[in-house]
Amino acid sequence: MKASRVFLDTGILIAALNRRDQHHEQARALFAGPPPRWHTSMLVWSEAYSWFLHRHGEEPARTCRLFLDNLDGLVVLEATIALHRNTCRMLDHLRGSRLTYVDASSLALMEQYGIGTVWGTDYHLGLTGAEVLPRV
Repeated sequence: MKASRVFLDTGILIAALNRRDQHHEQARALFAGPPPRWHTSMLVWSEAYSWFLHRHGEEPARTCRLFLDNLDGLVVLEATIALHRNTCRMLDHLRGSRLTYVDASSLALMEQYGIGTVWGTDYHLGLTGAEVLPRV
């Protein structure tokens, strides 16, 4: 059976690595299951690293980086000028949704690569029809 593709968002990384996060147990359960074909972006990676660095310090940020480095088969999608254009289109299309640039870029990448499932804790990632896990 071919593993399904899943897009990893910042929220699921925070939840998996931060025991105090309200979604911690759900995130750990997702990562403990059979590994899908994980995808994320350089923008999500940067956002997660920065979140840990500014809230908890350099060592937790390093832990986040190592966690991502060790996800077997993780595909990290680049931030390109074409992605920027698609992100701006997504922001215009979903105007009024209070969508962040990083979330809009994630939606654009999910659309581009046909990824229909996202592991995250932000409902915005379901605005274009993707399934968001964990269900909260």
